[in-house]
Amino acid sequence: MMARFSAQHIPVKVHLEMTAHLEPDADSFDVMGEIPGREHPEEVVVLGGHIDSWDVGRGAQDDGSGIIASLEAVALIKKLGLQPQRTIRVVFWVNEENGGRGGEAYRAWVGDRLMNHVAAIEMDGGAEAPRGFGYGAGGEGRGGRGSLELSAGERGSLVRLQEIGKLLERIGASEIGAGGGGSDIAPLTRDGVPSLGLRTVGTHYFDWHHTEADTLDKVDLEDFRKNIATLAVMSYVLADMPGRIAGSR
Repeated sequence: MMARFSAQHIPVKVHLEMTAHLEPDADSFDVMGEIPGREHPEEVVVLGGHIDSWDVGRGAQDDGSGIIASLEAVALIKKLGLQPQRTIRVVFWVNEENGGRGGEAYRAWVGDRLMNHVAAIEMDGGAEAPRGFGYGAGGEGRGGRGSLELSAGERGSLVRLQEIGKLLERIGASEIGAGGGGSDIAPLTRDGVPSLGLRTVGTHYFDWHHTEADTLDKVDLEDFRKNIATLAVMSYVLADMPGRIAGSR
């Protein structure tokens, strides 16, 4: 309505009463679980989303769907009796909406073991139909392509990831492009861990995002299952394939 008024050069006056405020700091905790690698348990593929939500809604799309899809992806690998060469770790990060301290705390906990992180994957674009992944340090997973100038090594890794993406053609999630990552894994990306952000079609995400409409009924079960499959395939292959993909250094 305001956009229409503005287009007609009708003056618009808005009165806002904001009640948001900071509370004292309080302890909180990331939640983690993993399938240890059978040959290189010290090497890790980490995936997840953030456990906190926007308080006016239920946080079903942002980011309940991300954490549960990640958990279900790892549970599916476990149920199938698969144990990759490397460890697959699922993490529910806290505080993404208000400072990102969960991601920073995870980075601090990892410490010098960062070099053993093979890849970090984040789902923070809702549970609409998946398109694939963005790879690298730029952009987000919410349907956008992002932008990233890749090094020669990263370009080679992108080709390898696109080969993995072919496994997801049947569910329409095979698109792998430059520009990925996410807020929770940003501290890992910043320090050189190869990062991927799951991309969805993003048709309605911002209709629900950070509103009272972000409720469980907005999650389509078939699309959600496709997201689980997309995460499971990518995380498993990265954890089991020979060699590693290039990071952002």
